[in-house]
This record gives sequence, structure tokens and C-alpha cells, in this order.
Amino acid sequence: MSSPDVLTPEEAADIRSRLDEVAGRTAAAAEASGRSADEVSILLATKTQPAEKIRVAIEHGFDLIGENKVQELVAKAEDLADLPHEAHLIGPLQKNKVNHTLRHAQCIQSVDNLELAEKIANRLDVLDSTIDVFVQVNTSREDSKSGVAPEDAEALVESVRRLDRLRLRGLMTIGLPGSTPEEIRPSYADLRELSARLRESGVLPEEATELSMGMSSDFELAIAEGATMVRIGSSVFGARDYT
Repeated sequence: MSSPDVLTPEEAADIRSRLDEVAGRTAAAAEASGRSADEVSILLATKTQPAEKIRVAIEHGFDLIGENKVQELVAKAEDLADLPHEAHLIGPLQKNKVNHTLRHAQCIQSVDNLELAEKIANRLDVLDSTIDVFVQVNTSREDSKSGVAPEDAEALVESVRRLDRLRLRGLMTIGLPGSTPEEIRPSYADLRELSARLRESGVLPEEATELSMGMSSDFELAIAEGATMVRIGSSVFGARDYT
């Protein structure tokens, strides 16, 4: 095991306090949308965060962890192996990194094309295993973001459903950055409406109700639009350190 960064008691206490604050805000937003607090999960987006900070969060009861990069997922796995948790890949997945991902992730949220889905399924055939997945949809239609175009999502969902090794849990999106709710909410509303439409038509499995959307800056808006999982990073860990 590599030597983790050492946190002071004050730093650890600050992380726990922020976690409790986010949990409270999540619960309030869920209740305001007519749901119970336990209908919305908090996934901690841990990009660039050291394993020691993540350990504090897991030990405090927040055991959903999301990594943007496969190399970070792999690098932190050993330091977190003694703590029960569920690791999600929430960033783009290159086909040549599928093997590494399957060793350490329990869910891939960034399936956005059939070639990638088939590559994952083929490798799982060899491993005789399965994995949870989300189909990522680019509801903001930004060229800089991954995700299948909304008008192509139905065909991709149909194809992913035929891959027995993949358990489709729902849809994921990265919202449009904006300064007002009027700018931010439409991309989340679009995912909710797409999910409802695909389930009503029978394309999306009836049980695949999860909507992974919303981040530190806008998760309450995402919950108002139906998010069942929000991805929180800076609100808990502070600004990312890219050094």
C-alpha cells in the first residue's frame, strides 16, 4: 500500500462537517420535490483527491465513490481496498482501458456508444462477470462533452439492453454550466423526460429508473428535476488540486 497523505484532525473534521451539510441539503431538496431523502444517493466525485480524504468520507458512511479517470481509479484502489465501498467510473472510458476498469469499478456511468458497450461485454464474457452501467446522454449538446445525442439514445439503449453482461441502471448526463436556474435546469429536465419516454415505450427497462445528474454547483436543481444520484466533489473536498 502506498503512503497516503496525512490529514490533521481538523481537516478530517472539516470533511465530515461538509458531508453532513451536503446530506442535509440533499434531503431537503428531495423532500421539496416530493420524495424521501433515501431516494437520492450522494456519489462523491473524487477526481485529484488523495485516498486519505476519501477514506474519511467512506468511514463517515458515504461509500459511493466516482472517479473521472481510469488511472486514478486504479491508483487509489489498493489504499481503499480494506473499506467496503462502491466505485463508479464517471468519466470517459477509452476502449484500451476497459480491462483495468473492470478490475476495480462496480459501475460504469459513461457508456455512450455501442462499440464501447460491446467491448465491455466481450471482456465480461471472458471474466464470466457482469457490471452495472448507465448510458450517458449529452443533453446540453456541447461538443466538449461526452455522451450520446438525445435523438440517438433510444437506439443505444436498445442495443445495450441486448448485452446480458451489462445491467442497465438508468441514464447519466453532465448539465449545462450556467449562472441561473433557467440556464441549468433544461438539460436535467430533458434527461428526466427522455427516461420517462423510454420506459413508457418499453425501450428502457422498467426498473432502470436512475438518473445520475447534478454536481456541487447545481445538485439541488438536478434533484428538483428528478435526479436519483448526484455527484458531489468540491462541496466536500474543496477545490481540486491539479498539481
